[in-house]
Amino acid sequence: MLGYTLTPEQKDLIQGQYYTPYQFFNCVQDINGVWFLFLSDEDKPEVAITEWAWVLDLPEAEYIPPTPPPFPPSA
Repeated sequence: MLGYTLTPEQKDLIQGQYYTPYQFFNCVQDINGVWFLFLSDEDKPEVAITEWAWVLDLPEAEYIPPTPPPFPPSA
């Protein structure tokens, strides 16, 4: 899955910031510690008219999810 890559500083700037009255940025970290932002095609025009439009110019890369924690053993 492709996403926008962010530096830790960029992530700190946008994490939790609203780009519409009801939508906000939520960044996630991949298995390598790289921060990613995912936007749907419907979200991009909304972001483009905000102070956060610069995120649309960020480089894109392949997101590799972290390994999920193991399930606890059954009782």
